[in-house]
Amino acid sequence: MEREAFLSRVGRATLTSLLPDSPSVPAELPEMEPVDVIAQFRVNAQVANAVVHGPVSRHGVPRTVASIAAGHGARRFMSWDDLPVPGVGSALSATGMERLGHETPVSGRLEHNLGFLHAEVGVTGALAGLAESGSIVLSHGPGRPRMASLIPEIHIALLDVSTIARTMAHWAHENPHSAANTTNLVFVTGPSRTGDIELELNLGVHGPRHVHVVMMR
Repeated sequence: MEREAFLSRVGRATLTSLLPDSPSVPAELPEMEPVDVIAQFRVNAQVANAVVHGPVSRHGVPRTVASIAAGHGARRFMSWDDLPVPGVGSALSATGMERLGHETPVSGRLEHNLGFLHAEVGVTGALAGLAESGSIVLSHGPGRPRMASLIPEIHIALLDVSTIARTMAHWAHENPHSAANTTNLVFVTGPSRTGDIELELNLGVHGPRHVHVVMMR
């Protein structure tokens, strides 16, 4: 079929096609055997090659994050502006690390953005954790740049244990408007990974090589 004829058929179809109705959402999810969601999250996150710390007290979070960064010998970091606990940025700066600002200037945009390549650590909060898969949920927006969890080789996420849900279905059922209330909703399960043509698993090719989850109470 010629290109123009094909595009014409696609155009006509989009004018007359109707999306199917969304399936109804049950009022209650099926009953499941009770589990320790914190323990289950830890096990499954570690299976996905993430490193899990804590739970620690909120007062201990800045020291824990600084210790993780020091363990990697990191010198530069970027972070969300509204982390769930105060003092993390100050604790990292106190060790001599340089904080890279994420706001892009009007002039010198390219030079500024190329500087992000030198960020070794990215620190973010986490909207929730999913015990079934060991995943964390990130909600991005003003002051919470996506690049903090994508560009640095080391991603440190701060997770309140009270937000850990049994499964993605449970979390979505309890938070039905979360996707509509954010510019970008991402589920992260361990470090970035990909397989080559010989089916050999490689970490950190398209994102962080190391993911640390600091659980806090």
